[in-house]
Amino acid sequence: MEIYNRSKSYKIGLFVLNNTATNLGMFLLGFYAFYGQNLLGLSAIIIGLIATFMRVFDGITDPIIGYFIDKTDGKFGKFKPFILAGNIIILLSMIAIFNTPLYFSSLGKYIWTTSFYIIYIIGYTFQTACTKGGQVVLTNDPKQRPLFSIFDTIYNTILFGGGTYLLMSVIAPRYESGLLNPELWRFVSLITALASFICTALAIIGIWEKDKSEFFGVDSEAAKKIKGKDYLDIIKNNKAIQMLVIAASTDKLATSTMRGVEIYLFANIILNQKLQGSFSATTAIPITIVGVTGLYFARKSGLKKIFKLSTWGGLLTSGLLFFIGMEGNNINLFLGFMFLLKGFMAISTPIVIPMIADVTDYELHRSGRFVPGMMGTLFSFVDKMISSLATTLVGFSLAYAGVGKSIIQPNVFISEKFKIVMLVMYCLVPMLAFVASLISMRYYKLDKNRMEELQLELNLKKNELNNQDLYENDNLGLV
Repeated sequence: MEIYNRSKSYKIGLFVLNNTATNLGMFLLGFYAFYGQNLLGLSAIIIGLIATFMRVFDGITDPIIGYFIDKTDGKFGKFKPFILAGNIIILLSMIAIFNTPLYFSSLGKYIWTTSFYIIYIIGYTFQTACTKGGQVVLTNDPKQRPLFSIFDTIYNTILFGGGTYLLMSVIAPRYESGLLNPELWRFVSLITALASFICTALAIIGIWEKDKSEFFGVDSEAAKKIKGKDYLDIIKNNKAIQMLVIAASTDKLATSTMRGVEIYLFANIILNQKLQGSFSATTAIPITIVGVTGLYFARKSGLKKIFKLSTWGGLLTSGLLFFIGMEGNNINLFLGFMFLLKGFMAISTPIVIPMIADVTDYELHRSGRFVPGMMGTLFSFVDKMISSLATTLVGFSLAYAGVGKSIIQPNVFISEKFKIVMLVMYCLVPMLAFVASLISMRYYKLDKNRMEELQLELNLKKNELNNQDLYENDNLGLV
């Protein structure tokens, strides 16, 4: 008896590019605050508040889109239409943001960027909801699900490491004034859009075979009975998703905050902006190896165990990094611990996505509802509510350091206060997030053994239902 629904490994690898496609947009929008403050002349605090509002709006749209995904089962599948439509919206809106007319008034710039940011969020929600939901139909084998994270780690390391290197060390030096040249951002937005579209096309190929009714849970007809009020039952009674949301959302807050201030660590504390690109390129392969190795062990030890171990590593490393940075005497040692921190987070961050697939199967077992869209977007809703604080934290930290309305020149030391504030954002905020993750994992019960039991029980239920249908059809003379 075949217990698991599996996919070819290369098809999982192709579908993971759907996450890469949206991460390309996220990578570019990660410079939204920098672009708004230093090229458009807008306030860091207001930009931070706008970005926070956008994150909240993103979270609000998630459950709505998730509901429609779960109700969809048409000619073109459940996920493919949302993937393609979402990506087209993402591409057009981010090109518009980074081509904001400079002759607009400040109010005009706020209106232009905010309007297209709202449109971007809608497309982003379409596509990211399919990343979390689509993986569930690709495979339910506990040993195969970590492949998603392995591919994701490789792709994200190439994206964020290689992307940073290309931007800082290859593209920026070719433009007069570097990152302060608006022509640079016009070019970068176009090549980012092209890369995102290619990744999306490959992801659609990856899920094409499995985006069919027979892979939509135990009873594909159950989707017609799903109601919006089911969210309340899931929130109240699915403890696994509760704990996973706490762990992952606080980690996302840490990651987003670190990404927002890292440019200032290199440019205004280490005083070498170009080093950021070189460091990212040099460490990309080693970080990938660390991440893939950790995720390989997750195939044997289970997702929960490896998530906890990598989180402990991140907690200890970020504490050491803070004290080394405060001393300020050994740049190489500081960079070494920064590398270790990125390595641990290369394990803990991507491993969350297949854990969402686990809690989706747990919900199917608990209530009989196959709701990958709802589970993924419910997770995203709370995740984004918490992680939305990141840009606001960065904006207020810059204001507190006295540079909230200034153009921050690269390779210039700002002040000792600025240095301390940036180190707090980069090290101590993640430490608090790691502690929250470890506490929540104490109450998360879906370890390796429980998931194997759960998949066996689900398979028995599906076989019983299929046998019952065959018996009824036989009595009706249909078989």
